[in-house]
Formats: sequence, C-alpha cells, structure tokens
Amino acid sequence: MLEFRFLSGRSKYTDHSPGHPEPTAKIYVKVRFHGLSEPHYAQLDTGAAWSVLSPAVAEAAGILRTTGERARLSSRFGTHDGTLVRLPIIFLADEGASLETEGTFFIPTAWPSPLSFLGYAGLLDRIRFALDPQANDFYFGPV
Repeated sequence: MLEFRFLSGRSKYTDHSPGHPEPTAKIYVKVRFHGLSEPHYAQLDTGAAWSVLSPAVAEAAGILRTTGERARLSSRFGTHDGTLVRLPIIFLADEGASLETEGTFFIPTAWPSPLSFLGYAGLLDRIRFALDPQANDFYFGPV
C-alpha cells in the first residue's frame, strides 16, 4: 500500500450539496468556520479566483460585517460587489487530524445561492489535497 506522507486527514465528500439539488455531480467538502458549531459543506472550485462565503453563512458565523478590501466578482451568478477578508477555516477529518488554515474569502453583499465555494487562489494553494473519486475521499494536509 502506498504511504502518503503529506496527508494529515481524510474526509468523505459528497457529490451533491445537501438540500440544493444540481443536475451534475460536484465536490462538496466538510469545513467549519469560527463562530459556527455545525460543519458546513462548501464546493471545491479550483478555477475560482477567490473562495466565496455566502452571506447567510457569514451572518451565522458573526463575520458578515467584517471589514476588508472592497472588490467585485464576476461569476456564473452574475457580477457582485463584496468584501475580501482573510478568515480561518478548518477542514474536518473523518480520519486523522483536521487541518486549520486561513484563506482569502469574498463575502458578497448579495448572493443568489446558499452555496459557498473554496477557490484555488488564496486557500487551496496553501494546502496539499487529493481526491479519490471512486471512494469519495478528500485527503488533505499542510504544505
């Protein structure tokens, strides 16, 4: 069996967002934001310029009105104004150790979706990760 020395944890991911049906499979991983007691499923989006934290999740975590750099994001949901902030995030492990890091998140003032996205730049490029699509396993570890 191969041994992956860069890994600290493994978690199951889901192909569909809980409660938000989509016609095609995506990758939703379990994370936690400070201020929230429950895990949150966020979609991996390696093509995203930034990670996006939905305003509903930001409000529940008490960070909706966090000050940061004003920015504009163009997405499949249209163009949105918001704020760029650095936030701690925990990738939750089902096996091994959870990984706490921080990332740059865009918090839009209005967002038509309850979904949050984990983008490559400013978050995923700060960790090591791998996927096993046959088992729906998300592996992660520090750089």
